[in-house]
Amino acid sequence: MVDDGLAQLVEQLNRHCLAPDGSYVAKAAYYDLVQAREEMGRERLRFLEVMAAYSEAVTLVEEFQQAISVANAGGIRDVQALFLQLGLRSTPQVYEALEERLAVAEACQRLRLPSVTKDGDILDEEAEKCSIVSKSSLDSSTTSISMSSSNTSTPNPSHDVNEVGVSGVVNRFLGITPAWLRQTHLSKAPFAEDSTGYLMLLIPEIESRLKAKCEKISSSFQENGVSSRVKAAVESNESEEAALLSDLYSADRKFSEYYNVLEQILGVLIKLVKDYKLQHQHEYDEMRKAWLCKRCETMNAKLRVLEHLVLRDTYTEESIAALHKIRNYLLEADDEATAGYNRAVTRLREYQGVDQYFDDIARRYHDVVKKLEGIQWTIRQVEMDLNNGHEH
Repeated sequence: MVDDGLAQLVEQLNRHCLAPDGSYVAKAAYYDLVQAREEMGRERLRFLEVMAAYSEAVTLVEEFQQAISVANAGGIRDVQALFLQLGLRSTPQVYEALEERLAVAEACQRLRLPSVTKDGDILDEEAEKCSIVSKSSLDSSTTSISMSSSNTSTPNPSHDVNEVGVSGVVNRFLGITPAWLRQTHLSKAPFAEDSTGYLMLLIPEIESRLKAKCEKISSSFQENGVSSRVKAAVESNESEEAALLSDLYSADRKFSEYYNVLEQILGVLIKLVKDYKLQHQHEYDEMRKAWLCKRCETMNAKLRVLEHLVLRDTYTEESIAALHKIRNYLLEADDEATAGYNRAVTRLREYQGVDQYFDDIARRYHDVVKKLEGIQWTIRQVEMDLNNGHEH
């Protein structure tokens, strides 16, 4: 009986209090979990939609910047035609306004994000701050109707109450707030006063681009007509290849024609320079070379004349006798020096034949003689000092 009562109790608990999926969770918690999952799915869907629109807007801005850089680099004046070629259908003012609004929105969202460490963890202070703000936001959501009437008369500059789709606490970097960013930057951007025209031009373009991508993705997942699509793709590639080959051949022909024309122009220029312009220069150079050769020959002749004059003035009748005497004196001095050198060499060889260490003995003797001379000079100085002392 006890077991039957316990089984009935467990069955009633499962039927009335616990979740129907057998997870032994309370029904309220189970339904809250199901509701949270549904809300999370809707939020995820909305996030993906917003992310798709955001990525498409970023792509538009990047293509706009690329078109501007190409136009500036190539000197293209018709920018609108380049926009149409790249798939941009709006005016440059629209894309400039989009770029400015994206930059301001990203900066505003960055002001609301918590500080993250290098490892990807949120700091304790930021986590506590975010938890406090989330609690306060839950409390304020219940009384938003009563507070909205009072906030319309006295707005609080430190909080952006009516900012839709943006959550998180507002961080202030050097006093910068989202409201200040929007006030200072968006007021100077195009379509600042009237954003209706800006949105009417931008939304259809983004919608058409997203629709084209969706159709492309859906067509890639369709199983019917794969062979026809492959055949069409092959034919398209073949036609594109044929067009590229024809362009290559035509470019080669044009290049050969241009090369032949450039060769002809170069031949004419060489003929003009060589036969007409440089002919006079060559003649002038030849004349100047002949003049320089004659001038060098003249200078050489003058130097030979000066040489003969110097020889004539040097060898006179009076100087010849003196020069003969000087020559005899020099010859005698040379003979005496040669004889002295020979005698010294003979004596040196004799000394070396007597003793093989003669050079060392002579060097030591020379050193001893120098020391002896130094000692003798010192003794003489001392004697002179002593004599001077006795005299005084």
